[in-house]
Amino acid sequence: MKKRILRISLVFVSALTIWAAFITLKPEPKTIGDLMESYKDPGMKIKIRSPFSGTVLVAKKGEVIFEEAYGEADRVINTPNTINTKFGIGSVTKQFTAMLIMQLVEENTIKLQDTIGKYLPYLPKEKANHITIHQLLSHTSGLSHYNSLREVGVSLKDFGNTSYSPKALAKLIGRTDLVNKPGTTFYYSSFGYDLLGAILEEVSGKTFSELLNTSIIKPLGLKNTGYGTNEYNSNKLAKGYSYQEVYGLDWWTSEHGGKTIEVPFRDQSTAYTAGGMYSTVKDLFIWSEALKSNTLLSPELTKIMLTPNKHGHCYGWVRNWDDIIEKNINVRLYGHGGALAGNSAFIALYDDETTIIYLSNRSNLKAEEILHQIHLRANNLKDEYKLKGYPNRSSYKKFEKSGGMIALQDYFNRLSEYSGYSVNPSNSTMRGVMKIHLEAKKTKVADSLKIVFFNSYNPDERTLNEFGYDFLNSDTPEYALEFFKENTLKFPNSSNAWDSLGEAYLTYRNYEKAVSSYQKAVNIGEKASHKSLKTYKKNLQKAENKLKG
Repeated sequence: MKKRILRISLVFVSALTIWAAFITLKPEPKTIGDLMESYKDPGMKIKIRSPFSGTVLVAKKGEVIFEEAYGEADRVINTPNTINTKFGIGSVTKQFTAMLIMQLVEENTIKLQDTIGKYLPYLPKEKANHITIHQLLSHTSGLSHYNSLREVGVSLKDFGNTSYSPKALAKLIGRTDLVNKPGTTFYYSSFGYDLLGAILEEVSGKTFSELLNTSIIKPLGLKNTGYGTNEYNSNKLAKGYSYQEVYGLDWWTSEHGGKTIEVPFRDQSTAYTAGGMYSTVKDLFIWSEALKSNTLLSPELTKIMLTPNKHGHCYGWVRNWDDIIEKNINVRLYGHGGALAGNSAFIALYDDETTIIYLSNRSNLKAEEILHQIHLRANNLKDEYKLKGYPNRSSYKKFEKSGGMIALQDYFNRLSEYSGYSVNPSNSTMRGVMKIHLEAKKTKVADSLKIVFFNSYNPDERTLNEFGYDFLNSDTPEYALEFFKENTLKFPNSSNAWDSLGEAYLTYRNYEKAVSSYQKAVNIGEKASHKSLKTYKKNLQKAENKLKG
């Protein structure tokens, strides 16, 4: 029996080795068509996180040079995607919402510096009297993203399964805490664009769908674009899927080395004007050309709409996304992506007059890689313009050998200059650099990085929790406590933050502080009728039992 298992294992390893060698030796795709075909191939999937399924359109100087469809719109009945297949476009919706707002500005119906209380007086004063329409459009309102729903006792699952009127959604958003003082800092918030939708409907007396039809869709002659009902989206759009790689024996029975499943239902009212629209690549190309030609908005207001604010964000667009600039320091562009569960989308308008649009019924594709590789082939460029000088951070020794903190700072200073706004090392980079310094007993450097992270990165609750648990499960678990503490200081009304701090104290066997933290989690959870209240109480009981000995 042991010999048989050994033979099977050797065959399995040999097959994987041969497969890996085959993939390594495959020639680099030369054309856009070759590239997209390779993204369907199991050997290329890891570069973009999932085998590609969807549609792609590429244009140069207003002329389409490539358009093609890949994969299936419905895997159950084997319906193929076509170039006219409609997909959810997620946050690409924000471009349309911004345009509708700017059209009302052009009509003198609203003003960009109006506070939102003028149109939504039922919101709490801290938001109604201080947040402006400009701040909603530019993600500087201080509003949070979906992660803040837990603070008010609403899970993401329950949120996605609930139908909200625009006013009810706005009131729910009004209950969440601000993460920043309005107007001070960039913080990406779909909730801000949901409030813009409520304002649009309040001012115009029309629904978002009606406004789209009268102000954008009909004037441009778009045939396959809109804001659909739950039933329409279920029947008329490509089904959304998520993909997860599998390993071991599961690999043999997998498709493309992974498992693909249909994503759960999400009520349209929760995506709304931040991410609820559908379209096709052909319609989005018409839309992009209309933006360039000022068909829907005057040149003066189009310029305002496309003026970068903090972190390069315009109104519904991003100027010079740093993940793209990092791969080719010579390009400049406007773009924005969308990432609903089961769908990925991007529209990119390069200054060299290249337009790239893709829509996919797969979650979480690596947009920067897809856009970069398509752009190279659309312009017959070699892949030799990547920003250089990023230090190796696999270990402290290698990090220092490749330039250390000076090289890291220099790299991001240059990236900031190319992008046109300040770009900092990512959260994962900061965490990794802290870790290697702690492992090398360079605690002072790690502490200084931690202070910079707290003060300059403005981390949200989820990020602080992730850092805390990552350190708690590392070789330096004592470092986790500072992140959990910071979370409760920054989000004192979050029951989850206090529960996590309690877990940290429990791990350190400081049972008295664990009980105190868990008790606060329970108290806050009871006020909000939090879904995890039973868990908080169970954790509190466990800590109390430990304290009693």
